[in-house]
Amino acid sequence: MEPIQNLDGNSRIYAVFGDPVSQVQTPHLINPLFAKNGKNCFAVPFHVTPPMLGKTWSVFREFSNLAGIGVTVPHKVAAFHLCDEVSPAAQAVGAVNSIQRTLDGRMIGALFDGVGFVNGLGKHRSRLHGARVLLFGGGGAGRAIAHALVDEGIAALNIVDLDSDATDFTAALVNTAAGCQLAGPAKEPPEICDVIINATPVGLRSNARLPVNLEALDPSVLVADIASLDRQTELLKAAKAKGCMTSNGNDMLRAQIKLIAGFATGAPAGTEISGYQLLPEE
Repeated sequence: MEPIQNLDGNSRIYAVFGDPVSQVQTPHLINPLFAKNGKNCFAVPFHVTPPMLGKTWSVFREFSNLAGIGVTVPHKVAAFHLCDEVSPAAQAVGAVNSIQRTLDGRMIGALFDGVGFVNGLGKHRSRLHGARVLLFGGGGAGRAIAHALVDEGIAALNIVDLDSDATDFTAALVNTAAGCQLAGPAKEPPEICDVIINATPVGLRSNARLPVNLEALDPSVLVADIASLDRQTELLKAAKAKGCMTSNGNDMLRAQIKLIAGFATGAPAGTEISGYQLLPEE
């Protein structure tokens, strides 16, 4: 039997801001996690447009029962600039996706997209060490993933993005974090590497395909498409047909939701609460 949450005057609220917001998965994933672990906290979505973000933020931060704020598209960068303090990963990428409100009203931002991705790979995370990675998407989640890959000991990161500025920015933050020339723009057409990561919406549209030869996929290649939540993309279909290990957006989302739950209930970014029993993977 699932734990039952009772909303009362002692409850804390974890607001989720987005535009649109109907697609967000955080509330239905994190609320059972709060309940199972005895946390009187509720995630609630709020449709907040970009022009209203600053005003809404100012009002919400005054609520003493606000646990924090989760932000999704298109607010991750704007929210970064509204925080009083940010985690090292958020500072490097210039974006946040979760904000913790302290008891004195300070807003501390963190970014869990990158660590969520690598944690979501489970036992296959070790395959990142020494890997040549091909990354599609040098903005948003792509930057966060790229930054997290540095700590996994990858050998090289080749980036594909239509925006050369996004490619250069992502490569620069990786090279700065690594202390060496680890990342740069991919060749045209991009070569098949040890790991392929799609961090763009390309593939969700039936008439759009990534510029990579899917027929040349080797079964040893690890293929991830974080844009895929509810259906298989052409990239993942081709990868599975070739016998590749695959990962989708749900793996990344479920991994980072555990970190967000801890952060929302007062733990420092990236740390676990003692005795915090996480929901099993479905």
